[in-house]
Amino acid sequence: MNKMLLSKLSLLLLLFFSIASATLRADASHSHPGTTLRPFVAIYMVTAMGLEGINVTNSLSLSNKDNGKEDDSEVFYHFKSYSIPVGLLAFKKDETRNEQSEGLIRDNKIYPQKYSFLQIRNNTTRRNVELLFDWDKKEVTNHHKHKNSKWVMDIPDSTVDKLSYQLAMMLFLQNNETRQDKEFRLNIADGGRIKEYDFKILGEERVYTSLGSYKTLKIYHHRYRKDKNITLWCAPELNYLPVKIVQEEPGKPDFVSTLVSYQEGMTGN
Repeated sequence: MNKMLLSKLSLLLLLFFSIASATLRADASHSHPGTTLRPFVAIYMVTAMGLEGINVTNSLSLSNKDNGKEDDSEVFYHFKSYSIPVGLLAFKKDETRNEQSEGLIRDNKIYPQKYSFLQIRNNTTRRNVELLFDWDKKEVTNHHKHKNSKWVMDIPDSTVDKLSYQLAMMLFLQNNETRQDKEFRLNIADGGRIKEYDFKILGEERVYTSLGSYKTLKIYHHRYRKDKNITLWCAPELNYLPVKIVQEEPGKPDFVSTLVSYQEGMTGN
């Protein structure tokens, strides 16, 4: 009798995991009507001079429901980035950064509603910033909570925040697969003003990672009014997610971010 029960339980467990696996695959391949993006969790390792320094986890969740309303032409997104020091740096620098952007994707364009950035070092808040976007008025409210200061500024169309620009870049590349546009610009609301991020597509290049090799688009980005150059390698098979990022600045070591883990589908956000 016990053997029969165990056999039935085994069959039930096998059926359960088969259904769960199929559900995850269906979620991963599901295309939200308002966007070509897919939910994902991507983990990067940031190194400098060959030494591991920072672990960064980026996760994107998507939903066609916002505040109980359904609209197939819009997708609600929640994009999060969390970084923590690892290796030798963890002993020298106790710092975490939590960055989040949420809003709507309409016609494959990003419309942020709220952006937040929280930096904690040695159990002390060093920076706590919140941006609220009002697209009816075309303005954004900047609130520096750590300085107890707040102000409002006007924003042009297609303005994004310091985090969601990554999604805007991925969407642009997806919709420019004919490569007609070799250069593009994104407007970023940051620091009480609009910063223009200019990008230039340099060509195709294969990148080798611990996850395997990827055919990528190599993109050059010069940071706004800073002597800082950033090169990104974006993989078409991952919806143009960057698999490698190199940041170069005179007098400082190069920082290299490399994709070490990637999962498409449910993010649990």
